[in-house]
Amino acid sequence: MTTERVRFAAVGCGRVFQRYHLPCADARDAMELVGVVDTDVERARALTADRPQVWTGTRVDRLVQETRPDVISVCTPNDAHAEPVLAALDAGIAVLCEKPLAATVEEARRMAAHPAAEKLLGVNMPFRFHPLLEAFADVARSGAQRVDFTIATPGNRVWRACTPWYGDARRAGGGALLDLGPHAIDLLMTVFGRSDVVTCEVDAPGVEERVRLELSFQGVPATLRIDRAARKLETSVTVTTADGDHVLDLRRNELRLADGTVEAAGQRPELAAISAYFDLVTGAATPHGKVSARDALEVQLVVESAYEHARGANGPLVQSR
Repeated sequence: MTTERVRFAAVGCGRVFQRYHLPCADARDAMELVGVVDTDVERARALTADRPQVWTGTRVDRLVQETRPDVISVCTPNDAHAEPVLAALDAGIAVLCEKPLAATVEEARRMAAHPAAEKLLGVNMPFRFHPLLEAFADVARSGAQRVDFTIATPGNRVWRACTPWYGDARRAGGGALLDLGPHAIDLLMTVFGRSDVVTCEVDAPGVEERVRLELSFQGVPATLRIDRAARKLETSVTVTTADGDHVLDLRRNELRLADGTVEAAGQRPELAAISAYFDLVTGAATPHGKVSARDALEVQLVVESAYEHARGANGPLVQSR
């Protein structure tokens, strides 16, 4: 363990930082928030009003100069990931970036290619660290016949982003597939390895809300359905084997096996990737490590391939409900 507190800073003070990154940092005595940057400096000041020692501003270069952070969380809209990540890497600062790696594959490639990325850059895709994933993978890898992954959420009706960038194709880089797809694709690739896109349908060009993506994992068919305008909440993956269906319910944190066995996990596994990265930078023992920029780029290449299939599809788009 380090003897001095790790100096923590952030770029972007929206919901992701408020709900995930900041609570994870505050839960660690070894970490100290020293500075935040946001395009809305008043939001940054309001968020840190009870922390007068925290520097606030709008420029990443000033954040680095004024606070000398050891680690930076980047929680900006997708099109604003690259600049602060690359600035941190240039300065030799550890950096945790929100998914997806960037709004475009070109920017994602540039970030992953940085000489310091392998050592210093992590990406927040937590499902591969779910405490029940190993047990699920044991049954999934032994005779999987097909896989079904469903993500349903009321989207911004529940999330209430601080700014409306989710609906801006230029800022977001895509819709539900780029927003939520990396979580599912990273989990599936962790269990089954590399995938091939078979077909993809979306309900609108630019910023889709509904997606149906067909993948193949060395011949094992997988369907990913995403509905970001649903009336319910569901995040689950089902693998069908000769024994029946085995369900990893990521919302309820349960593994339900075909024989009726049910195993439950602890709360808030969505924090697993952030916690693992903060454990790394503070020197705490961790079984996980991090999601690397190379891993995130591989996932984003699958997403880009899916979008290409959707743009070239002859069939109808996914129908709105």
